[in-house]
Amino acid sequence: MSALRGLVQRFVIFADHLIGWILIGTVIVNAASVFMRYVMLDSISWSEEAMRYLAVWMTFLGAASASWFDEHMDMNMLADFGGARVQAWHKTLLHFLTAGFASVVLWQGTRYCMMNGMQTSPTLGLPMLYVYGAIALGGGLLLIVSLAKIYDAFVPPAVRTESGEKAVI
Repeated sequence: MSALRGLVQRFVIFADHLIGWILIGTVIVNAASVFMRYVMLDSISWSEEAMRYLAVWMTFLGAASASWFDEHMDMNMLADFGGARVQAWHKTLLHFLTAGFASVVLWQGTRYCMMNGMQTSPTLGLPMLYVYGAIALGGGLLLIVSLAKIYDAFVPPAVRTESGEKAVI
């Protein structure tokens, strides 16, 4: 399972880096749009649509990344009650709810890709498959992350300490 967990972690880290590059691209497009509109008095026709689609990609990839790194908001009012076993069940319940949500997002994103994927966006002329693909890909990645987190709640991953021995985190 550690090899599978490592693979999931590599996917999430890649998605995290991709989100950073998408954010940089969004900032560049936004700055160019503002410059063109207010300095050159000529707007970029496709900038708003491009930023919207980039935000969709950031949102759906970011959900999986935030879940992997435990940066999502969660309902943790019961997290401090009980022992380690109760806390593991509590985390599992939360990740099962997330997995259920991710399954619906994956299912609907896939349906949108199949039904509307061949349409093109109004100003960019981009196939909408690339936009709706973000929903399906983000939902799938979030589902995988949630299942790995459910497994980790009961079988915590082992790490090497500074002295070299294995420790459970």
